[in-house]
Amino acid sequence: MKKLLLRSFFVLFWIALIGAILYWPKLKVIQYDSRTLNVFAWGDILDPSVIAKFEKETNIKVRLSYYASNEELLVKLKATQGEGYDLIVPSDYAVKILIQENLLKCLDKSRLHFWKELNPHLLGHFFDPENRYSLPFEWEVYLFGINKDYFDANPKLPPSWKLIFDRKTVQYKISMTNDPIEAIQFAGFYLFGNVSELNSQQALAVTNLLKEQKQWVEAYASFRGDYFLATKNCPLAIASSSYIWRTMRQFPFVGFIIPEEGTFITIENLCIPRLSAKDDLTYQLINYLYQHDSVKSHFETFGFFPASLQSLQDVEMDPGAEALVHASQEQFSKFHFVEELLSQQEIRDTWVEVKAGS
Repeated sequence: MKKLLLRSFFVLFWIALIGAILYWPKLKVIQYDSRTLNVFAWGDILDPSVIAKFEKETNIKVRLSYYASNEELLVKLKATQGEGYDLIVPSDYAVKILIQENLLKCLDKSRLHFWKELNPHLLGHFFDPENRYSLPFEWEVYLFGINKDYFDANPKLPPSWKLIFDRKTVQYKISMTNDPIEAIQFAGFYLFGNVSELNSQQALAVTNLLKEQKQWVEAYASFRGDYFLATKNCPLAIASSSYIWRTMRQFPFVGFIIPEEGTFITIENLCIPRLSAKDDLTYQLINYLYQHDSVKSHFETFGFFPASLQSLQDVEMDPGAEALVHASQEQFSKFHFVEELLSQQEIRDTWVEVKAGS
């Protein structure tokens, strides 16, 4: 009996010791990280120099981790219920999903010092109509980056989606988005206008258009379209405005065109996960990010349009970019959101057929 008790003691001792070793790091985090914020964001949206200044001025540590797509963000947030994150930066449609999954905390707008400075055109959209859970932080639109020398020599080319979809118009190579959701949306818009879904006949027409377009696509490059433009591999690249602005700064021959039928917008938002317990620190960081110097630094570093207009009064900006930032309500009404016009499986099947087609 004594031997059995002794063995049981040693077994329990080793279990306790192993458990302490495994969980000690977590206990240390809880004990010592009370002034640390865990932020989950895109890799090119938060300026490291701004974060460093915030840490120095407030003695609050910001631990940044990154994702490459909204889908990655959604998978991780669903798997953890958002536990362990204090601030995230999802795109518009991802916000809607996170709200539906009850993964976000309602914002206390009384703690936001900049609320009245926000661009009203960025508020009240489908993904969060009352902005109860999300704050617009930065935004951009999809444009046609162009080689101005080529287009100046061909002045009859229309400022239209025909520049990437019409066989009679396109006599050159283009850089096309490599995102199937975007590609299907753009093709659907060209054929049918701003629709929220496609029926079977429309889906077939979109697939056929994208297969035909492949003949004049130099590259499918969501994040490197500006490279093909800057190196003059093709005179046109459809890309987000931030990539085009950065390219224009270095290459004077690069310009842009806004399709006359309208284009698409994406809004990146700040949200607080529901299980975060560091509201005081999080609101300090949020207010800091909307300060004048921070907004200016973010725009100059990454080229995304800020949600706050007042902070750009002394920023040197391309006239075309400035016109977009201060767009009227009528102009904003021609900026549409990218949505999934087909089911996930239909999107995958369509893209496989397009990429595999001759």
